[in-house]
Amino acid sequence: MDPRFLTLMGMAFLCLHLLSGCSSTRPSVQEFKVAPPVQACRVGVLPFVNRSGYDQGERILYRVLLAELVSQRPWHLALEGDVRLIYRELRLRPWIWPSPEQMRIIASRLGVDILVGGEILEMEEQVQGERVNPRLKIQLHVYSGKDGTLLWTTYHGKQGTDYRKIMHFGLSNSVSQLGKKMLKEILILWEEKGLLVCSD
Repeated sequence: MDPRFLTLMGMAFLCLHLLSGCSSTRPSVQEFKVAPPVQACRVGVLPFVNRSGYDQGERILYRVLLAELVSQRPWHLALEGDVRLIYRELRLRPWIWPSPEQMRIIASRLGVDILVGGEILEMEEQVQGERVNPRLKIQLHVYSGKDGTLLWTTYHGKQGTDYRKIMHFGLSNSVSQLGKKMLKEILILWEEKGLLVCSD
């Protein structure tokens, strides 16, 4: 085979590999029983379910989501302590999804329009030479506070190198940094699709 052809193919492969680090895969939304937009001025965030085995991963992403919600819009957020108190009173385990009836009770007790629940499907920090490359796959579920039904779910999966720019600037070196970028992208997507409004 012609060595020039092999060299050209190698260079094309290298370019594709380098460009793939800068590509951006967007989160995907699957709508269920929803006719957007949903009136949502008061929001409750349920404890994350951690299926990844990453220690304390659910607490990290729960707090990152609360911070991103506060920074994105003037929502009235239910306090984390109030959510946990209701879970204890209803004898709910944070790693098990509440039933629709339990969702309705939680929303009623918190006085919220919607409930947002998170699920960590994969979370890890891979050491690559002197750098750490985090990987994260999550799903966010949005439930109606009125009847506890699932309105829509959003899947997003990325790794730290997906945000690489020139000379490694923009790399996410921890799951919290990566989670913050991913959750921000999800909230922006919801806004673009007009899924949530607040007329207060």
